[in-house]
Amino acid sequence: MIQKIRNSILLKLVCIVLIILIVLSGTLYTSYLYVRQTTQNYAEGLAESLLRQSDNAISLYEENLRYNAESLYRSIVMYDLTEDEKEIREARISSYYSQIAYKNREIAAAVFYDNDMNIVVSLGKVTDMPEKQKYLRTGEDLNADKYFADSDEYYYAFYYPIYDGAGDSPNQLGMCVFFLEPWRIDGTLKNILNEYVVAMQLSDSNKLDLSFHKFGDIPSDLGMEDLKNDKDYVYREGNWQNGIRISLAVSVSGNTAGSGAIRKMILVASVLILLLLAIIIIFSYSQMAKPIHAIDRFIGDSIKHPERRLNLNRTDEIGTVAASLDRMLDENQRMIEEIKDSKIRLYETELAQQKMEILAYRNQINPHFLYNTLSCMRDMALINDENDIAEMAMALSDIFRYAVKGSNIVTVSDEVSYIGKFARIIEYRFMGKIMINVDADEEALDKPMIRFFLQPLVENSVFHGLESKMDAGFVNVTIKDVDGRLKMAVEDNGLGMDEETLKKLKEDIKDPHENTGIGLSNIVQRLKLFYGDDYTIKVRSQVDKGTVIWISVPDHIREHG
Repeated sequence: MIQKIRNSILLKLVCIVLIILIVLSGTLYTSYLYVRQTTQNYAEGLAESLLRQSDNAISLYEENLRYNAESLYRSIVMYDLTEDEKEIREARISSYYSQIAYKNREIAAAVFYDNDMNIVVSLGKVTDMPEKQKYLRTGEDLNADKYFADSDEYYYAFYYPIYDGAGDSPNQLGMCVFFLEPWRIDGTLKNILNEYVVAMQLSDSNKLDLSFHKFGDIPSDLGMEDLKNDKDYVYREGNWQNGIRISLAVSVSGNTAGSGAIRKMILVASVLILLLLAIIIIFSYSQMAKPIHAIDRFIGDSIKHPERRLNLNRTDEIGTVAASLDRMLDENQRMIEEIKDSKIRLYETELAQQKMEILAYRNQINPHFLYNTLSCMRDMALINDENDIAEMAMALSDIFRYAVKGSNIVTVSDEVSYIGKFARIIEYRFMGKIMINVDADEEALDKPMIRFFLQPLVENSVFHGLESKMDAGFVNVTIKDVDGRLKMAVEDNGLGMDEETLKKLKEDIKDPHENTGIGLSNIVQRLKLFYGDDYTIKVRSQVDKGTVIWISVPDHIREHG
């Protein structure tokens, strides 16, 4: 697997993206946990604070009730009184009670009991004490029950014991009970809790649910037991010695301003990061890995199909690489073609060399015998005063010596001299009917050229253009050195060539075929051998007007082979 990753850019990119994804996911998850823990801690602290505030509010309210009870029971004598004394006491108690009830409108009734739970004084509404509540309290108590016969609602009852004297063993005289409407306690707690997303439930010592209130955005179908088991709520409950228990369920997400938005932002950021990473992977595959695989397949197929090219229409780095590859293939194809041409040229060169060697071998067959014979003919002609025959024999001897000369490169002067001797023989043979003229610039005489090069052209003009002509004819040879090139022309006024013959001749110049003679095809092959492609040869001919051949080659040459 590791080796595959090393060999694939896409897999490397995927690994990098996965690492980035893991790091970002870890960071986002840590941030999420931090926000969640922070909001959880805040909700727990808020629950504790609200519980303390509620406890303090109940305690303050109890303190007020205790003060009112003490103020009220001081006016009561808890032993037998006369009727007049009872009326005076009841009037005084009624006056105190009226003042207390006016200040504390939630007090619906007040009852004083002796130690035997007999009613000493009853103030306010008529109460109906349930049997389970008819016992003497030795300490303060606050609970709730149905204390009025004409109402099914629960009322709070504050029990306050009355003692005579002080010290470690005071004498209890009885008990004062205030019956309270629920709106005061519930309203006090609501004032504390209504700014938060919280649920409140009040229960008495018998675990009887007295009231249940929701504040803020809490679903209406959820009870306190549901909220207690919900992870998004912090549940707290308190126990007081008076028997009233308050339970709170504080919403974690609802009471932390912005925490929900932060969590949503973290979620959105996570989704966006995943999308961006997916886009990066898709982009990298489509713009990098896929083109690279295509280039790799193209390189593999380029051997079978060397003419194909990528031709990617892109301006980025991959497009640059593809364009460079196309240029490299073009250059490689060009080099292959050049190598093929070079091999063909080398093969043609070897054939031309073999022809020249065979020709040389033919010309070198017993040359001394030929020279001695021509010398003997010249001597016999001189003895018989045949000077023309002697001159022809001498010219022919020089021609043969020039033809079998070892070097392939001669000077223009040598070739001009050779043509002059050939012209002398032609003049004798045709009795002056055909004249050969050579015109060479002085600066061209020392320039190198191919041996036995112009003479075959002159010979073709004589035997193909002038021999069958009835009138006298001429062959003009001009050689000039112009701008570093030898400009040569062989012109005759012979029979000329028709269009078909001239066309075939031009085709032979462009593509010289196999030829055992020393005609124009052989000359073109020798030009290729010594000058490569740096030569030009043109032909113009008209019937009954003659033919002219122009040849242009460099005025320097290096002998090959």
